[in-house]
Amino acid sequence: MRETFENIDELLTRILDDSADREDVRVFGEWIRLEGNKTYFEEFKKIWNLSSGIQCDDRAVEAGWQDYKRFMVSSRKKKTSFLLRDMWKYAAAIVILAVSVFWFLKPEQTDEGEVSVAEYVDIPMKNATGVTLFLADGKAVEVSDTGEKVIHEKKGEVQIRQEAGKGLVYESSDKQVVEEEVMNEVVVPGGERMSIVLSDGTKVWLNSESAIRYPARFGNERRVVTVKGNVYFEVEKDAKRPFIVVMKDMVTEVLGTSFEVNTYGDHDRVFMTLVEGSVRVRAGGNSVIARPDERITFDLMSKKMNSEAVDASREIVWKDGLLVVRNEPFSDVMRKLERWFGVSIKDQSTRGKDLLFSGVFERGNVVMALETVCANLNMNYMIDGKQVVLKD
Repeated sequence: MRETFENIDELLTRILDDSADREDVRVFGEWIRLEGNKTYFEEFKKIWNLSSGIQCDDRAVEAGWQDYKRFMVSSRKKKTSFLLRDMWKYAAAIVILAVSVFWFLKPEQTDEGEVSVAEYVDIPMKNATGVTLFLADGKAVEVSDTGEKVIHEKKGEVQIRQEAGKGLVYESSDKQVVEEEVMNEVVVPGGERMSIVLSDGTKVWLNSESAIRYPARFGNERRVVTVKGNVYFEVEKDAKRPFIVVMKDMVTEVLGTSFEVNTYGDHDRVFMTLVEGSVRVRAGGNSVIARPDERITFDLMSKKMNSEAVDASREIVWKDGLLVVRNEPFSDVMRKLERWFGVSIKDQSTRGKDLLFSGVFERGNVVMALETVCANLNMNYMIDGKQVVLKD
């Protein structure tokens, strides 16, 4: 209950004004799951909005509370529109990038010598209509993170379980010698997400428009996976077998750490963001070892790497069902909504082009997100299947 947490109102204020740190988010995640606290948070948000000077669109707010209990608000500060929705319904660790792979690993010491890396081979999205597992023989199996079933990888004699809440779970290979790696692929189209537990115990979350190629059982020398899109890893420690992620134009080698990589290629850049520990990043013929809360950017045009300080803990909320945008142009926000909801958005409006946008969008119906955006900009929208048109 609420009384078991000290200074909860101060914590909720930091959550809502985007000043919460990593520990705040962790405590909030525990608190919001307790009975009665979600209702308290909803009431607290109403008071916070009234006292914070944010002006709300009355029509949008009324519709929001009737249909899906979301706020739609606009800030007059620095020409920035703030779309405040039912934002921390799913509390989580924090992370998002245009093309990301995120890793979590408890720090450990490993050999920092050079590691030969497999060449990147693209993973075709194959026009999958749902999340699809491709076995070694080419067989396609539609999968999800709900429901239960067993899948057999005959070529590698591996059993794969689909478990509710866990996604795909590969049987452990700790006591088996692997002479030849048998490769599987998972492809996640727009609007979908998926999780996997690999044979070594490493946990993987794939965001929309993402894919991964990996061995059904890892070999005895190293663990190499290939990815595209936005992926989050919690890597199982294994000092004898380094974990390596191969992406187009970038390779990340775990030296003992938590980190994220981004390969969507928006604005012709790919990223790696380190949360804790140590990783080596290779791109454009260069190699750097990153520090915690450091983002390494590789420009695909100039072939140069740069680094910048970031709050890495704020970059991973997507895996827990939140799409976060901060001070981004309207066109970038629309592209992220396309990926998130699996739709195509055609912008025929004249509004919002000179504004920067911030907001939080949950999983669910794209209509909710469109109502939020259009109510703030006094725009209209039309939906035809997976096609969306924005108009004045």
